[in-house]
Amino acid sequence: MSKGDAFAYGIAGAITWLAVTAFYGAFGGGILESSFWFYVLNAAMATGAMLVAFCFTARLRRTSRRKRFFPALAFFLPGLIGGLLAVFNLDTLFPELEAVSQGRYAAFLVVGYLALIGLSLEKPAPRAHG
Repeated sequence: MSKGDAFAYGIAGAITWLAVTAFYGAFGGGILESSFWFYVLNAAMATGAMLVAFCFTARLRRTSRRKRFFPALAFFLPGLIGGLLAVFNLDTLFPELEAVSQGRYAAFLVVGYLALIGLSLEKPAPRAHG
């Protein structure tokens, strides 16, 4: 992976994390945490957004499916660092959220990033020669 690829994946990951976190901050206390199913639906949508952003970046950078693990780490790292900082400062960033939101937000990010790592480890099926 080139430095340019690492930079592109890092920027894409940071933008995606910021968007997901801003959405959680805006709607977490009022809607998302009001019901278990709203929370699950939101976690699924956020995970989908992360995966789409990663796949879009991989397509733009022409990264083959077999070589997506290190790009996934570059995509993941800004969100991991930002997510940890946000979890420890969630009451300052989003004072309207309850204290229990720290764990919910952390779980929200963990689900998305585990799916991203799983996607990057998936190997494409061999093509049938016909």
